Amino acid sequence: MLRERIEAVQKDSNVCADIQGFDFDTYDKQDIAALRQLWLQYGVLRFKRADISDAQQVSFSRHFGEFVIHPKQKEEGGHPVHPEILVISNAMINGKPSGAMGNSEATWHTDTWFYERPPAGAILRAVAVPPSGGDTYFLSTYSAYESLPEDLKQQVDGRQIFFQDVIDKTGKLRLGKATPASDDFREWSGIVHPLVRTHGETGRKALYLGGTTEGAWIVGMRRDESDDLLAQLWDHTTNKQEVFVQQWEKGDIMMWDNRCTMHRRDGFDPATIRIMHRTTTAGERPI
Repeated sequence: MLRERIEAVQKDSNVCADIQGFDFDTYDKQDIAALRQLWLQYGVLRFKRADISDAQQVSFSRHFGEFVIHPKQKEEGGHPVHPEILVISNAMINGKPSGAMGNSEATWHTDTWFYERPPAGAILRAVAVPPSGGDTYFLSTYSAYESLPEDLKQQVDGRQIFFQDVIDKTGKLRLGKATPASDDFREWSGIVHPLVRTHGETGRKALYLGGTTEGAWIVGMRRDESDDLLAQLWDHTTNKQEVFVQQWEKGDIMMWDNRCTMHRRDGFDPATIRIMHRTTTAGERPI
């Protein structure tokens, strides 16, 4: 019997496509190659109600690169059986969190932007979802760059951006970091990346804003000028770009390219439970 042909169906989105015809039980190398091309083409892929196991998720994710251990996996988000999986959950077990990130809102970001080699991609699977809330939003940073007004495009081309890696977005010290001696984050440890990165596989250019304006500085600019330009870039990217909204159902899987997308999450009622299992794959240093 012939297998169903793998197709990507895109409706009213410039960043996400639904995958049809992919079987998580019987796929082969050709199927993975086809998926990779679709992933590179669209940036975000969705598998509706796939309902796979943890072991299947780990096995599938392995085809897209080496695993990256998310910082939260070293704290409250570790999986008891599969170390490759980050558990995102607000459920409590014996009075302790069973996963990371709770039920609060997560603002726009690319994943671990403060790494020397930020991850290439992530695969997020819904294990349990609340009746409402907890939606995830995606946008294309290709489109954000390509739609920049010409004057802004000239200002960002060739520029580099510094991200401090000491304090996280909630104001807490990152694991293994000491309280900084200076009030000027530009003197803290961190990483420098291109403000406009060229995708290592597609060759397309994308804005690279990381995850916050706090602790970010466009290298070589006066602090006030950098803050002003970053504010314009964030406004353009997050308020003027087309956004795809994922309203989760149990078993849904979202797979995104971290090199050319940003995402965020809505908060939800803490009396309800949301459990997600995520795997993350290694990427190249931005150029």
